Amino acid sequence: MKGNRNKQWGWTAGAFALGASTAAAATLLLAPASGRATRRKLVSKFRSMERSANRQLVQSKKLLAKKAELLKDAAVERIGDTREWIMERMPNGNGGRHPPMPRHAARR
Repeated sequence: MKGNRNKQWGWTAGAFALGASTAAAATLLLAPASGRATRRKLVSKFRSMERSANRQLVQSKKLLAKKAELLKDAAVERIGDTREWIMERMPNGNGGRHPPMPRHAARR
């Protein structure tokens, strides 16, 4: 049963690839512009797409850097709160009868 599904997917993928390559060939052969003009348009389009992708990549890197900084600051603050809580209670030695930890300090 499983082998039949794989064969079906193989035929489907092959048919799709054949159709796509046939359409691409027909498009290039029946294009209203010359080969040189079509290549120039394609190069121009790809360069435009590359610039757009690079802009988005730079924006994403900046956003991730900001979020990483916020996450680091929050972690440092929580570690500090937990440290303070421990330092306040450990020297007291009150036999383990401590008030509950702050909620954010108890989470892992």
